[in-house]
Amino acid sequence: MKIGLKLQQQRILHNMSQNDLAEKLHISRQSISKWENGGSLPSFSNVVAISDLFEISLDELIRGDEELMDKFKDDGKIRLTHVETIIFGGIGLGIVLLIILKLFKIPNDIIEAGVLFVAFAGELGILMNLEWRYVNRSLTKKAVFFGVIVMAMTVINLLLSMWIGFTG
Repeated sequence: MKIGLKLQQQRILHNMSQNDLAEKLHISRQSISKWENGGSLPSFSNVVAISDLFEISLDELIRGDEELMDKFKDDGKIRLTHVETIIFGGIGLGIVLLIILKLFKIPNDIIEAGVLFVAFAGELGILMNLEWRYVNRSLTKKAVFFGVIVMAMTVINLLLSMWIGFTG
């Protein structure tokens, strides 16, 4: 039996609407509908939350759903959280951009002004894309993108300050 059908059965058994379940899982009703109709699969964290909510074992919830079990298999890929992507992506991008800017002999004051502008725009982008109640869950791809930019500009600013300190 597929997880969508099991989820629907448990939801009905517990007298819950799709909206009720969505609110408890902090997701949209459309996500519940897609899971129940087989249009998409829940993430592992949502499967665990469903298991806890309905007080059924993970084994009972996912056994027999080969597609879902395949989704959870370790494929050897390194998967970063959104926050890790912001940090590592921003540091890497900042270092690369600073090297490129220095290779083109862009004056430090122009780099600094550009960094401040882009960092400010990135911070606004993050703030506008956050759902404050669920900070970690709410990091959309746009928020991660702006976070990487902010981190990159911060790294450029820090490295530039160090550069000026050593060469000045």
